[in-house]
Amino acid sequence: MLENTLRNRLYQVARRFRQRLYWWNVAVIALVIAIVAALMLPSVTSGQMDAKSTATVLFAAAVVMSLIALVITARSYRNPARIAKAVETKYPTLQQRLITAVSVSDNPELRSGYLQQQVIREACDHSQQYAWTETVPRGQVLLSRLSGIGAVALMLGVLGIMVFETEPAQALLANNPHELLNDVTVSPGDTEVERGTNLLVTARFNGEFESLVPSEGELRVVLRDGSESRLPMKQNLLDPVLGGLVVSVGESFGYQVLTPNWASPMYSVEVFEYPSLVRSDASIRYPSYTKIDDKTIEDTRRVSAVEGTTLVWKFLLNKPVASATLLNQQGESVALNLNDDGATAESNEMVLKDSQRYTLELIDDQGRANKYPPELIVRTLPNQQPKLKTTAAGDVRVSPLEELTVTAESEDDFGIEKMGLTYTFAGNTQEVVLASDVGRTRKLSVEHLIEFESLKAEPDQLLTYYFWAEDVGPDGNPRRTQGDMYFAEVRPFEEIFREGDPPPGGQPSQPSENEQEAEKVAQSQKEIIGATWRVLRDGITSEFKSDVNLIAEAQHEQIEALDTLAENLQDEESLQYVSVARDAMETAVEELAAAESDDLEAHGRALAAEQLSYEGLLKLRAREFEVTRSQQQSQSSSSSSSAQQRQQQLNDLELEQDENRYETENQAQQNSAEEQQERETRQVLSRLRELAKRQEDINEQVAQLQSALEMAEDEKAKEEIERQLKRLRDQQQEMLREIDELDERMQSPENQSSMQEESEQLAQTRENVREASEALQQNDASKALSAGKRAERELESMRDEFRERAAGQFNDAVREMRDAASELDERQQDLSEQLQQQQNEPSPGLRAGTEQKELDQQIQSQRDRLRDLQEKMQETVEQAETAEPLLAESLYDSFRQTQQRQVDSRLEETSELLRNGFGEEAMQAETQANEGIRELKEGLQKAADSVLGDESEALRRAASELEQLSRDLEEEIREANAGESGQSNPSEPRERSGEGGQQADRQQESRQQEGGPQRGEQSGEGQQQDGPPGDPQSGETPSGQRSPGELRDGQSQRGGDQRGDGQPGEGEPTGSRSGENENEQAEPTAQSGQNPGEGQGQSTRQSSEEPNGQMQRGTESRNSSASRSRNAANGPSSSPISGDGFREWTDQLRDVEEMVDDPEIRSRAARIRDRARDVRADLIRHAKAPQWDMVEEMIAKPLRELQRDVQEEWLRRSAEKNALVPIDRDPVPSEYSDAVRRYYERLGSGQ
Repeated sequence: MLENTLRNRLYQVARRFRQRLYWWNVAVIALVIAIVAALMLPSVTSGQMDAKSTATVLFAAAVVMSLIALVITARSYRNPARIAKAVETKYPTLQQRLITAVSVSDNPELRSGYLQQQVIREACDHSQQYAWTETVPRGQVLLSRLSGIGAVALMLGVLGIMVFETEPAQALLANNPHELLNDVTVSPGDTEVERGTNLLVTARFNGEFESLVPSEGELRVVLRDGSESRLPMKQNLLDPVLGGLVVSVGESFGYQVLTPNWASPMYSVEVFEYPSLVRSDASIRYPSYTKIDDKTIEDTRRVSAVEGTTLVWKFLLNKPVASATLLNQQGESVALNLNDDGATAESNEMVLKDSQRYTLELIDDQGRANKYPPELIVRTLPNQQPKLKTTAAGDVRVSPLEELTVTAESEDDFGIEKMGLTYTFAGNTQEVVLASDVGRTRKLSVEHLIEFESLKAEPDQLLTYYFWAEDVGPDGNPRRTQGDMYFAEVRPFEEIFREGDPPPGGQPSQPSENEQEAEKVAQSQKEIIGATWRVLRDGITSEFKSDVNLIAEAQHEQIEALDTLAENLQDEESLQYVSVARDAMETAVEELAAAESDDLEAHGRALAAEQLSYEGLLKLRAREFEVTRSQQQSQSSSSSSSAQQRQQQLNDLELEQDENRYETENQAQQNSAEEQQERETRQVLSRLRELAKRQEDINEQVAQLQSALEMAEDEKAKEEIERQLKRLRDQQQEMLREIDELDERMQSPENQSSMQEESEQLAQTRENVREASEALQQNDASKALSAGKRAERELESMRDEFRERAAGQFNDAVREMRDAASELDERQQDLSEQLQQQQNEPSPGLRAGTEQKELDQQIQSQRDRLRDLQEKMQETVEQAETAEPLLAESLYDSFRQTQQRQVDSRLEETSELLRNGFGEEAMQAETQANEGIRELKEGLQKAADSVLGDESEALRRAASELEQLSRDLEEEIREANAGESGQSNPSEPRERSGEGGQQADRQQESRQQEGGPQRGEQSGEGQQQDGPPGDPQSGETPSGQRSPGELRDGQSQRGGDQRGDGQPGEGEPTGSRSGENENEQAEPTAQSGQNPGEGQGQSTRQSSEEPNGQMQRGTESRNSSASRSRNAANGPSSSPISGDGFREWTDQLRDVEEMVDDPEIRSRAARIRDRARDVRADLIRHAKAPQWDMVEEMIAKPLRELQRDVQEEWLRRSAEKNALVPIDRDPVPSEYSDAVRRYYERLGSGQ
């Protein structure tokens, strides 16, 4: 009885479990069916599926799954022990009685015992006191039941919608298929599309048919040859629209939209092309004087040629056109001649006079113009005058028996016809031809010996001479370029130098007053001769008349000064000389008056008269003078230039070897020219490096596509490969344009002489690139790869040549050895730490053997790297013994010290001791090896610094350049944003930069540290610049010669006391050149107001601060780069991204890449430059303003971050280099520590 009661109670609990489980199963089944029905509803609505059949199937599936769930649930919870355990969990007060009772009741043998019956009775009593059915709460059962009923209701609702809502629409679709066509809009219908573009076809269901949109459809495409294909069309989200895409339309076709229940009419698509340029060739016929053969440059849009060259453009178009014209920058149009087929055009012969940019405008017979008119650039190079430079010439005083050797150098871009010397003596002019028919751009040195004895020279006579060179001008006629005029004064043969007694105070004796005045007049006359010569040499210019008037006024003042001098003279012979000189001056004035009417012959007669007057003035000089040597000789100052010359001659008598007349000449301008040439070399190197890398990448992709093309099995794969080849062809075409740009740079006047051979080599490389491009156009991957490989090898060869030229022969080798030594030291430090850790924490068992084996392998690898480094060092020492002896010595010292320390032996010993278990001894040997490697690293670092320079200096210059680049770019972005918004916010770029005041302060401090001393020196130089703005080298005008501009300041500076503009410093020969003319381009035009004497201190500072190697890669001054960038930002046309300043801006960014060695910095700079180039290309291609937000995010922001990182790295390295170090780092020995402490205590107490 008790057992039945207990089982009944447990059955009630199990039934609640089964109810809860069943209703949850019903809820899940109903929800799944409802979701499936909802997903199938669009297909049913569109008629693709029958509503009743689908609903019936889903409902039947729900019923079947519910029955299955019922069966499974009915068989669940049949184990009384499991139910009893659940009840015990709910009611712990049972204290295992129920579980015991269930187990006893299942065993008939144990059921009859008293204790067993008592346990069963107590369990039954507990079931009467507590509701065991609450083991499964009533709320859970009710919730499961409601969930199941709700899910079933939802399922029935969805099925009802499927049946009752879609059936009318399906009936309408079946009964009225033609009416549906009027309510579907197919776009674009009949249309025209450009070849190569994509076509989107859509079918929109309107009105009451919006709910009948099928989820999928087909787009039937029928080509003109009858072949057809079908493309899928899909519904876009829930819009009543089907859409399909035809990719890259290549020919005309028809199309039709198909669905399971209807089809659209057939529509036609016609394909057209905008007229465009396929290829442009340039036929060039050079002037005869260039001696260059005619040539045709294929597939180019840039042409550089000398003025007078005849150019004919030939264009291959993609289709016949109705008209083709070239439009230049001035808006003038040049009509092109169309051939019969209309697909080729040719220009008339164009004689190059000025550089031009043309835009090719095409219009076809439908009136369509080319979308992106290409730009053709014609750069006209000037036919430069010969570069003439005197190497050993100047104003001298010679004896009547002396032989004077004068030399000069000259070079020309297209060859020198003649080169010679003209001298005038005793009224006779003699012309000497020293060379003729010199090859193109060859540097020619000539020398001539003037024998005064054969000229029967007499004291106080004057010989003037100058060098000249003839080439062929643009008009085809000979053109003469004349150099500076120099003076050779014949001194008395019996001129005596004797030493006299010094005056009181040790000061030098002063010449007489008449001698000083005569010297002043002679010196001023010498300057007038120089100015007259300059005007005569320059020919008729806009300033000719004003210059002649100034010279005439100066000559009048000379006559007045000579009259004043004559009043103080009593010697008859001297008065006679004055009379001769005065008559010659008056003649000069008359001839100058006649020359005002642009008469160069009269100007030449005036020059002869001026020379005659100067010769008369020479006779006024005293023939004998005393020279006093005082203790302050180094600080003395002669009162006349003639005294300086005599003093110089006296010093020459005491020299045992000839000295260089120009050893004190200011070299700042030559350094500036060298820096500019180095910069050009680096720019070319950077472009060659980039082109070589890009060609290598293209070749790799072509090789991969060639293999893929051979393995392609179907036409679809081949078409995809051909599309990739077309993209590579576009890249190859872009390379072709950049090679043309590089060639234009190499042919510029400043690079023509130094890069002529490389330019010719680049022309051959260009031909290979062009062949590769044509092969890619024909899908001939094999031929393209062959031509591309040739171009790659040639570019790499040129890159290596320029790298040696730009960085030195051993820079790369030293840099590699330095990096290898640094890596060797880092690995040795890691090895030391591992060895120390192994000794401090030994590992048991097999693990210890594995770690020891790994250490042994690392030591062997370390030995291999050390041997490779030593072999490289030895090889470099042998190569550098002759070219770089200091580098060879430094490397050899490091190599020898490493050998003496036996670093390799110590590493071998460490490995051997580790294998034998001698850990402590191995650590001692490793410590010795570690010290040797550290010393090797320090030695190579010193050697690298001697060759490459201090890297912190390069970082400083790079940070300066980046700061300016960022400022220019931010200025353009700010102006562009202001133009769009109608207002300008000057602080916006700075706010975007996120750098804050600290970064600005660091940048300002950097500029002050760099620019402070230079500004001071430049200020000092500026005070000495008295010459005219038009005189590029007034500060180096030799004494005795002034330009007409200098004469505007009057004659207040006449005399030997003047040390201002045009007066050489002490120790410089007093030349009489008429300034630095524009033809002598061998002497650059920077730093004009600084003569050799005045600039000596600055030259010393510059030479002591100028770094080598790597530091020289940034030697362009900050001021010049800043001015370049400011000029680039002055107007919209000079903006760095959208204006003409792009090339200069990217050049400066290339300079940054070349200044630093850090690969990460160089890579980041290159990425910024590539992004800028992409933006620029899009700007040119689409002719619309850039997206400035994208420019800010992709270019400006990374540029600021790069500038900040470079600045921080420079500050860090500068701090490490200039860190304060204690004078005494050694600790006080322990035995003396007490005594030292007591000493400081007494010292502090004042005892």
